[in-house]
Amino acid sequence: MRITNGMVAANNLRNISKAENRLAAANAAVSSNQKIQAASDDPLVATRAVTYRSYVSQIAQYQDNTDAADGWQTATDDALSGLVDSVTTLGTLAGKITDTLSAADLTSMKTQVQTLQDEVISYMNTNYCGSYVFGGYSTGTAPYAAVSTDVGDTVTYKGGYLSLGGVVSADISDDDIKTFYTANDGDAYNTLTTASATALKASTVATAAAAAAPTDLTLAAKATNAKKTSDALEAAVATYGGTTNLTDAVAADKTAYQTLAAAVTTYGGTTTLTDATAIAKTAYDTASSASAADTTDTTLATTTATALTAYQTLTAAVTTYGGTTTLTDAAATAKTTYATLADVATNGDQKINYNIGFSSSVTVNTEGQDVVGEGINNLFNTIAKLQLALNGDTSYKTAAVDSSGTVTVTTNSLDVSDLKSEFATDLSKITAAQATLGGNMDRVASAVNTLSDASTLYKGLMTDNENIDTAAAATELTSAEYTYEAALAVGAKVTSKSLIDYIA
Repeated sequence: MRITNGMVAANNLRNISKAENRLAAANAAVSSNQKIQAASDDPLVATRAVTYRSYVSQIAQYQDNTDAADGWQTATDDALSGLVDSVTTLGTLAGKITDTLSAADLTSMKTQVQTLQDEVISYMNTNYCGSYVFGGYSTGTAPYAAVSTDVGDTVTYKGGYLSLGGVVSADISDDDIKTFYTANDGDAYNTLTTASATALKASTVATAAAAAAPTDLTLAAKATNAKKTSDALEAAVATYGGTTNLTDAVAADKTAYQTLAAAVTTYGGTTTLTDATAIAKTAYDTASSASAADTTDTTLATTTATALTAYQTLTAAVTTYGGTTTLTDAAATAKTTYATLADVATNGDQKINYNIGFSSSVTVNTEGQDVVGEGINNLFNTIAKLQLALNGDTSYKTAAVDSSGTVTVTTNSLDVSDLKSEFATDLSKITAAQATLGGNMDRVASAVNTLSDASTLYKGLMTDNENIDTAAAATELTSAEYTYEAALAVGAKVTSKSLIDYIA
């Protein structure tokens, strides 16, 4: 085959171009410190690069989240620590109340109590980076506020009365309390009416979804559970009244279940509610007579109070379940009702969760009602009792509404000796919230270390995958330069003579 000058020239140009490309690639690698400049250069390296960079990016976001979580939790912990000090001081003040205190002492103590209540509200309105840490999902508005009403000063949580029915001074007339209660029954916080409406809406939605897919057993089960919850709340509204606080209803249901379970042990499971109620009434009458005969015996007083609770619970159970129902059946139903309401209360929590790792999250917030309580048993009611005691009051009033809408006002004895233990109960609630927060803070601290190790690992893998070996890249660049210069030199020699040169 005859090799023409054109073929030689074309071959030279091809070799020069190849050497030039090699040199360009070597130059690009050295200048960018990257193995590849485009995915097509090495698809395997490119695929790994995408994976490793994604991991590094996610880890960086998780690290930002842990920083934010740590800040939020630290602010919450500081507030809770301050709150512990305030409530401890309030309990100490309650223990100092005696008949020998002078008017000046009482005035000084009242001022101190008012200051401490303001401190408590301030702690509960702690703000971190524009978010109120105890407000649940309502982070944009201070959750707690002291307000004045027609029946006295009280405290609201997210615009709702923590305890609509008091503590109220015994100086306020029953009619005024009933008027206030009726006029504001839609402004109580976390009522059974609100929970029942939410449950009914959820049940309606779940039922419709199940009806649209009749073969879907999961949807059918969800609809059944939603209906069960809605029915339980509707029954609770009928039992306790719609304005009753959900947490108070859960506590009442728990007491009812425990009382019925104890009655099963005491009277036998096959005993009917009617018979058990009659026996409980006899036991209460006996205990009450014994206690009246010796008013100094605290054991007899406690026994009488327990017997009264049992009698009242069994009487209510007769109304709810029917007098012929056995104690075993009533206790089982009460247990189910209590568990359902407790689940509703738990599921209603407004937890703010941060992702702090791959498939790992942590709750950063603590809700106010888990710290100072809600319903009748909240810290501000205890403070209100202390203020009344410092004013010399020996009783206070509370109000409640039944399922028919009738408001009942009750006058309660104000025993100063009980206040210290009530503050101790309030304090235990705060420390319990602090313990839960501490556990979540430990999880964040652990995540910080884990994420640091993961970041180091994946950044190393990313570097090994993408970055060049400097020594090898330098050698390759030098080699490519020699090859390119050699190709140019050889081409120049081969193509320097034409056919005219040979003829001449």
